[in-house]
Amino acid sequence: MESPTAILPDGLPPKATVFGELFGLIHQNRWPVILAYVLLVVENLLRLAQPFLLGQAVNGLLTNSYLGLWWFLGGHASHMFVQFARQMYDTRVYSHMYAKRVTNLVCYQREAKVPTSRVAARAALSRQFITFVEQQVPKLVSALFSCVGAIAMLFYYDWRIVIACLVIALPVFVLNYIYSHSVKGVSRVLHDRWEDEVEIIEKASDEEVATHYNGMTSCWVKMSDLEARTTGLTEFFVMGLMAFALLTICRIPGILAGDIFAVFRYLMMFVMGIDTIPRLVEQFARLKDIVQRL
Repeated sequence: MESPTAILPDGLPPKATVFGELFGLIHQNRWPVILAYVLLVVENLLRLAQPFLLGQAVNGLLTNSYLGLWWFLGGHASHMFVQFARQMYDTRVYSHMYAKRVTNLVCYQREAKVPTSRVAARAALSRQFITFVEQQVPKLVSALFSCVGAIAMLFYYDWRIVIACLVIALPVFVLNYIYSHSVKGVSRVLHDRWEDEVEIIEKASDEEVATHYNGMTSCWVKMSDLEARTTGLTEFFVMGLMAFALLTICRIPGILAGDIFAVFRYLMMFVMGIDTIPRLVEQFARLKDIVQRL
């Protein structure tokens, strides 16, 4: 069994940070994870090329040329192949990582005389680190490709749309900064209740059990409300962006139908990248609290 970072008497690693925990987790399994992320990057590069290839296919078909269509079909087939291969590979890699991590966690916290109920809760919470590496990091990479890659491709079509994308990025950043601070406080309360859950089930009265689960429900509702509020405000900026892009691209002299279609596919890719941010912020804020407990 691998030895973790130095353990304090209460079972907590000193000066634990989310980045430190994630880096240590990835470093211990670096070669399998590197291969998983290489497949992820290739998958996103192929995804980024799809709107351009689709636009070229549309333009070609309007002039009775089938070359663009074959390129589009080849790119789409390659993307699907890499995507399916990565998903199957990821499941095997991250399931092994979880088994190794939770075994070390349970053994060392048990040696540190941490109560069984808390060890059980922390073992469940530790799964969120694996979930973050397996699901949220790929979503983050995809969001970066969606935002940065879409902006780079949009620059090829019209620089004014790129400026509009950058303009809405600032208020979206501010909204998510506020959101991260709000959700961290709610997460702390939720995780406190999780750590007490076994004792509540074992010893508490019926009224205390009801209070416990009603409190957890309240935390989930608050998180959902915070996410909905942030996403809703973000959509107002997105609506303005879409209207501006529509007015701009359709007034370009000699613009081809395939190019218009490609522009809006890239805009939707950019918007989907922005929409991913609140969920990633929530997950990271929760990990910041969890890492202090593990």
